[in-house]
Amino acid sequence: MRYYRRIGQFVLLACITAGLLWAAAGDGGCSDIEIRVENFTVPPATGPLANIRVHNHGDSTCDVSIQPKFPDGWQWTPGRRTMSIGPGEVKRAAFAIEKASDVESNRYPIEVIVLNGSEKKVHRQEVVCASAPYFKPKIDGKFKDWADAIGVTFTAGDKKTIVSTYWNKKQFCLYVQVEEDKLLRHKKGAGKVDAVQFALARRDAVTGSEPSAKADRYEFVLIDSAGMFARAKCFCLITPGEALSKTVLPRPLESLELKEAKVVVKRKGNITHYECAIPFSVMPQIKPDVGREICFSILVHDPDGTGVRDWGEAAGLGPNQRNRFAWCAWGKVDWSSRPACDGKVEWGLCSSKH
Repeated sequence: MRYYRRIGQFVLLACITAGLLWAAAGDGGCSDIEIRVENFTVPPATGPLANIRVHNHGDSTCDVSIQPKFPDGWQWTPGRRTMSIGPGEVKRAAFAIEKASDVESNRYPIEVIVLNGSEKKVHRQEVVCASAPYFKPKIDGKFKDWADAIGVTFTAGDKKTIVSTYWNKKQFCLYVQVEEDKLLRHKKGAGKVDAVQFALARRDAVTGSEPSAKADRYEFVLIDSAGMFARAKCFCLITPGEALSKTVLPRPLESLELKEAKVVVKRKGNITHYECAIPFSVMPQIKPDVGREICFSILVHDPDGTGVRDWGEAAGLGPNQRNRFAWCAWGKVDWSSRPACDGKVEWGLCSSKH
């Protein structure tokens, strides 16, 4: 079992802005280098390992030097790393964070200098800690239990989405605050419906690119219903081992309801609050342990406002990481014109916020 405070075993960085693409001089072999800093999966004050993802999209091998600059007061080692990276290859440059501090905003400015010969490019971004502390909240629509969660905020069309998570031995718990003009509830014959769609997977999961490939994720959607006696529901869209061809098939949600889930949706002012708990018993591939790394991503559906808000895009996944089999279609949602980013974003299960 991996322990929470062991440096370098389970911590990554997350970027909110997109990665850097730059054209290098010389033989042209580095014309398609993409940089992405991955998620912190525990709070920075624990002294994590920061991994910077380097992807060579070109057809030639090239040598690069990666030199990060973390927030003032932080200490890290080494100062830079160099690597030779082949065509289509992905490597990670690791930096041990020896001293750091948490900030309440959960936003950490980072600068990355990328060198190739005489070429120098600077990539600036804000990163977040994407992690679920250990706690068992009451799913009651009061939301008082979420004060010690680590909120991740991203913006689309000037509207904020705040995502918070907890975990305990029995449940993965999610609380999403969606700023939107109004809530479109599900009712018979309704064309547009607001919803929160999310996916969890093992850290090493990879989405296939063919309909015959097997799913490697657990995917859910939360929808509120209209009517005096209606209630919010969770629907399970796909589980590991099912054919990815299901992701593009129109299916009635009623047959997919996950009755084991606890769900509450409340509308307060201009914020829609989604609160839910999913039993780990329905996700046997996700093992709840302190220090566990998983993949987690989320889409917010606001069809009469901002459209689909994609956390993967906000976390820095590039255009090449869009995959039409990464998310399931449901209702009127259609990914054929512009698929969402792959739902394989780093997330962690930690012991506490501090």
